[in-house]
Amino acid sequence: MQDRTRRPDADTRALLQQIAARLTAERPQHPMRESLRQALALTFAARRHGYGTERAAAAEERLLAHAPAVEKGWTRSRYAAALREAAGGDR
Repeated sequence: MQDRTRRPDADTRALLQQIAARLTAERPQHPMRESLRQALALTFAARRHGYGTERAAAAEERLLAHAPAVEKGWTRSRYAAALREAAGGDR
């Protein structure tokens, strides 16, 4: 697993930003769950690199390495802010 103190590569940053945008746009005040974090990493990696491909699996692994764990009480919009921070700041 990658060190979270290192900045993610361009592909991972883009995917983190895309996930953040989705969370902000759809039910932002709903609670965020760890299972959703994992599902979104899989979904966005597969959409970008093809379902079941080695590139998608690697992208999912990088996403999960850089996306922070979900903290108790966080909403989807709060988690989106954490993803933007993990990607290197707001855009």
